[in-house]
Amino acid sequence: MIKMRAPAGLTGFSHQGHALEPDADGAVHVDPRHRSDLEAHGFSAWDAPVTAAAVSMALGPLDTDRARLVALFTETVAAMPDEDVARMIAEADQRRRLEQEDAERIDPAKVTAADIDLMKRHELFAFLRKRGIRVVPPVDNDTLRARARDALAPAA
Repeated sequence: MIKMRAPAGLTGFSHQGHALEPDADGAVHVDPRHRSDLEAHGFSAWDAPVTAAAVSMALGPLDTDRARLVALFTETVAAMPDEDVARMIAEADQRRRLEQEDAERIDPAKVTAADIDLMKRHELFAFLRKRGIRVVPPVDNDTLRARARDALAPAA
């Protein structure tokens, strides 16, 4: 089996009678013989760089100010030396890993509604995952918080 990245927003797919359901990170595990078929439908190798088009689709349409800001950052990043880009990516990956490790330490039994209001996105995903609630991006933070609050409510 190989790991592939599902197109942004995809919640399920069937290929040759086999149901594929991306995990929370958008990964699917497939028979390597089906790689080219799935790539034709927007899947990509897990280790392939995420393209600007994929990022744009994941973000959805941007308003004028946000589109301008993205363009300014694109110009800045394009002019940076490769070693600076590599360093920034490594630092960002490290920060993300540390945040995710912190989020994984959440004890769902001790979470209150007030805690949910203060949680960051990765913490909300971790809390919901620990409560057995599957959430697949794209989803906004307000929806994540609402789902987390619902998870606190006693079962009827």
